[in-house]
Amino acid sequence: MSGLFFNKVAGAFLASALGLIVIGKFSGAVIKPDVPAPKDFAYSLAIETETAPVIVAEVAFPGPVWLGARNAEKGAKVYKKCKACHTIDIGGKDGVGPHLWNIVGRPIGDVAGFGYSDNMRSKGGVWGYEELDEFLTKPKKYIPKTKMAFNGLKKETDRAALIEYLRLAADTPMVQLTHIVDEAVPVQEAVQEMVDKTPILEVPVLEAPVLEAPVLETPTLETVTETVEDVIVEAVEDVVKPDDAGTEGGN
Repeated sequence: MSGLFFNKVAGAFLASALGLIVIGKFSGAVIKPDVPAPKDFAYSLAIETETAPVIVAEVAFPGPVWLGARNAEKGAKVYKKCKACHTIDIGGKDGVGPHLWNIVGRPIGDVAGFGYSDNMRSKGGVWGYEELDEFLTKPKKYIPKTKMAFNGLKKETDRAALIEYLRLAADTPMVQLTHIVDEAVPVQEAVQEMVDKTPILEVPVLEAPVLEAPVLETPTLETVTETVEDVIVEAVEDVVKPDDAGTEGGN
């Protein structure tokens, strides 16, 4: 092969290299994307909040559940838990506990001849509906150190049914409770109080960063010319020139 062939290959190689270099330099000079650093637009989503206390509104006795659960037939079944210590028949005798005939409305600790505990005897008052309900919930809490070993009835419906059964076990049963407590006012007051005590939390407004689009500068003829000239000079300096002796031999 002649040296002219190698010159042509080298020239094509040089032209390709120059083209790639010119394109890279030209695009870098024209397009300059302005993207902010992550630290300039990063933000935290963590929000410190305070939990407001939950306010439970107590329903005054008797509540609608208690009133709706008064059932003497069911109360007779609940009473089976009491019959080991108490009698409920008219003229019934005392057992481990005092007899329960006329219990509703009877003074507390008033059965003659029965050995009450000191706290039961000194309690005072009468066995009304609310007193019986509270006592049957947890006897030892209502009257500490009472001799009654029964742990109590946790279900409000069981207590209401049993008290209704006891109410009827009397010479003259007490008048049945019919009053339904108006819960609207207490609940509204409780809600309003909760709202008043709840601190107002200021939630920081998270502003999304505004990313500016890359600015495309329109190149001028002078800028393009200077860029191309610089690229060509750099490329020419990097390319090895063909050997003069080889060229002459080829001609």
